[in-house]
Amino acid sequence: MSRYGGQDLIIGKGKASVDLLPEDQSVENMIDHYATEIIPQHFVIASYDALPEWMGGMQKLNNSKVVKLGTLTHDFREILLQYELTVTSDIYVVPYYWSNVYAVILKTDAHDLKYFIDGFKKQYDFVLLVTIKSDDDQNDGNLFKNPGYIEKILWILFYKMGLTYEGDIKSFEPSKTYLGKKISQPFLDSVTTQLAGIETDEAFAQFLMNYKYKLK
Repeated sequence: MSRYGGQDLIIGKGKASVDLLPEDQSVENMIDHYATEIIPQHFVIASYDALPEWMGGMQKLNNSKVVKLGTLTHDFREILLQYELTVTSDIYVVPYYWSNVYAVILKTDAHDLKYFIDGFKKQYDFVLLVTIKSDDDQNDGNLFKNPGYIEKILWILFYKMGLTYEGDIKSFEPSKTYLGKKISQPFLDSVTTQLAGIETDEAFAQFLMNYKYKLK
């Protein structure tokens, strides 16, 4: 699956994405020297590009600060399939070491995946780390005070999941958590269409730069 470090292989070495990782895979080093500044002050590490040793699957969420953002219904683009497969993925976010660094976690329902991935079991997958820097120290990365950050994190996740074709995203249902309630109606109204046709990192960055949070 691409969420575990891409699909390209080097014969005799395994996944090609491993070669992209630094020798020092500590979170601090990777944020400082590896993370991509996708737009100003937004730094991203994604397992879809390369899987660091501290990302990947887990059976339980052991952090009390984990918050569910919502449930995404979408076409499954993370393995190459001859037929379209629609699944649901619960999306969670939690501060990671620092108050302005967020881990994004997926839990994808098995549905028919067991027929395509031998032994597939539902688990929590840590797939994305987003660092948000701000000139305002009091609001540095605070999702509740800056709900636009929530929506940008979701857009980044959807883009990394490869959901950029028309019809890939079927729906998004926000959770009833204090963060889920901050997701705006304009986001929900446009979630199925906004990323359609965005094919390059440059085009996505331009979209994210222009995106504005609107409560109504």
